[in-house]
Amino acid sequence: MAARAIHEQYKANLIKQTAAFFPSFDFLSNASRTKSSTNDFDGKRIKNYDNNFRLEAKVSWEVDVWGRLRSTSSAAQSDLNQGAFDLKNAKLSIATRVAQQWIELIALTQQEVIARNQKNNLAQIVERTTNRYNAGLSDILDLRLVETDLATAQATLFSRVDQRSKAARQLEILLGRYPSAEIKTRKFLPEINNNFNAGIPSNLLKNRPDLLSAEEKIIASNFRVKEAESNRLPSLSLSHSTTYQNGKLKDLFDPVSLITSIAGSIIQPIFDGGRRTAIVEHKKAVTDQQTANYIALVFKAYQEVEDTLTSDVHLADQETQLQKATLNAAESERLSQEKYFNGLISILDLLQAQQRFFVAKSRLVNIQKQRLQTRAILFLALGGQSIPTVPAEKKTTSLSEPKDKDQKTNGTKLEEPTVEQSVEK
Repeated sequence: MAARAIHEQYKANLIKQTAAFFPSFDFLSNASRTKSSTNDFDGKRIKNYDNNFRLEAKVSWEVDVWGRLRSTSSAAQSDLNQGAFDLKNAKLSIATRVAQQWIELIALTQQEVIARNQKNNLAQIVERTTNRYNAGLSDILDLRLVETDLATAQATLFSRVDQRSKAARQLEILLGRYPSAEIKTRKFLPEINNNFNAGIPSNLLKNRPDLLSAEEKIIASNFRVKEAESNRLPSLSLSHSTTYQNGKLKDLFDPVSLITSIAGSIIQPIFDGGRRTAIVEHKKAVTDQQTANYIALVFKAYQEVEDTLTSDVHLADQETQLQKATLNAAESERLSQEKYFNGLISILDLLQAQQRFFVAKSRLVNIQKQRLQTRAILFLALGGQSIPTVPAEKKTTSLSEPKDKDQKTNGTKLEEPTVEQSVEK
């Protein structure tokens, strides 16, 4: 809203400055009645009334001899262009924030399902451990340990639900909706199926709205320097006035009542204590500042792109390793359950294996979320421009979505789809 309002201000200012090229026309009218009194020769009081009706039209025009008006108008046009680029950049920023929050909401949805799966899995282990304890196959310590982990998992689930609700409300606010936390979203993060080509063409950055806005600031500053320099030179103004004045309204437009005049004036600054010279120097300094800001912004733009590209590569490597870790942890957790209930390992070994599994799944979701949000940041860093990509290598195992809604994970049939791809036993 603020960027749009500023853009409208620049638009109105351009119209105002452009109007200076045209003559200004003013129309004035007035009527007056004057009462006076005198004494005649007999000493009698005589009242007199004088009417006066007047119409006047004035035309004035400043001749743009030195290009001052052109410079002012061109600077206003650059301001308008700057406002348009700022508005575009604001829209891109909002779109990026919405995309990032949407990704955040999906990731928290997956984290909530992971926490629920962990709680359900522990509930099954508690049930089986209780049966073993009642049968004299386990001691009370094993039962208390799994009950402790179940209570912790339940608390974690409550926290995930709260985080997801807050993320949903934040997204609704960004979309201009009431924050009811009822917005619907997909259950799984989108998969990234392409990689960026090495190197970024510089022409992709030249379309960034903030860079184009910075360029327009420099252009506007240069025009204002010319405007200030023109103010030190003589100015030429022409004016024309036509007046009808008569004591009777019906005779107002009588040619005898016409008074007309044409005048021209030249104003040459002689001495102002150095004020106009100081204004010129100030405008030049502003131009130098805008140029320095533009150079710094260009370097920042390249840094943002390089940082996001580097992050994308590193996050992709982390995602690959965490996928392997999740697969290994899932297999370890399955084997640990078998060995524990066969009396080959302790309950601590089982709980540690299960903890590794769910931690690996949670970390994988976080990495996938970060990678998608990095792509959104890169989109903003390139000013909404896309860059050439190549297909990513086909992954042998995907942990993003389950193949079957009824597929079991670690011996537990889930009531809803799991966040990660279930590992085939």
